[in-house]
Amino acid sequence: MPTVVSPKETVSQEPNGEGPALGLSAMQAAFQRAILLGDDTVLKDILDTSRTNRNVLFGVYRHAYVARLIEVVRSEHPLLHRHLGDDAFAELAKAYIVAEPSRHPNARWFAHRLPDHLSQSQQGAPHLAELAALERALNDAFDAPDVPALELSDLAAIPPQSWSDLVFNAHPSAHSLAFTTNAHALWLTLKNEQPPPSVELRSAPECVIIWRHETVPKVRRMSDEEAMMWNEASNGIPFGRLCELIAVYDDPETAPLRAAQHLQGWILSGLLAKSMPG
Repeated sequence: MPTVVSPKETVSQEPNGEGPALGLSAMQAAFQRAILLGDDTVLKDILDTSRTNRNVLFGVYRHAYVARLIEVVRSEHPLLHRHLGDDAFAELAKAYIVAEPSRHPNARWFAHRLPDHLSQSQQGAPHLAELAALERALNDAFDAPDVPALELSDLAAIPPQSWSDLVFNAHPSAHSLAFTTNAHALWLTLKNEQPPPSVELRSAPECVIIWRHETVPKVRRMSDEEAMMWNEASNGIPFGRLCELIAVYDDPETAPLRAAQHLQGWILSGLLAKSMPG
């Protein structure tokens, strides 16, 4: 452990005799700059020991800080870690730490930009960014606010002639993603500890929906029709217009029935919030 000048010795000489020693707050600030920014000014206020010098001693702090952040990233993305292995994941996490220094006192949010970092950098292949995005969405779903979910009984009192004007609100935990790779299949096999499939680029995006049902985060694939309806409904498009949009995907005669089936599935799964425009 490095030996530093006591914060009480504010008027004493530094170890090298060049000036007064730092007080506690100044020493803490100097430590932070050294760890976060690589500013080695603080080294003049650390004493060598009989066993080793101050550079080695302070290096323990730097290593511990990076190791702790790698642990935070790993805890938020366990399946990405399982997919890459210890060494490759550590390299990925270190590059992220350099590119996205921690700026929040709560470590829960440190890894939040990892999917964006992977999608924007040369380090991450598309499937890695999408796998990370899926894990982040599941974490966010777990932390989302507790809002009562819409129930089928809530619709019973609505007159049939008013249905075309109904606008539905997504539950705060619900979030959809469109994947250009087979990231969802990769996630499933990693979760079930099965051999992962070969990474594939998709000819068309695959849409998945992530949400929290009661207390459990969920994820499932959506058909192209359902994904379109979900995206439009999330943008405030009323139910009558949704039925018109769905008509282009299959038989126009059955479009209202198909829209109603998607809506029923969302309600039974807890994907919609209870509040609706009055």
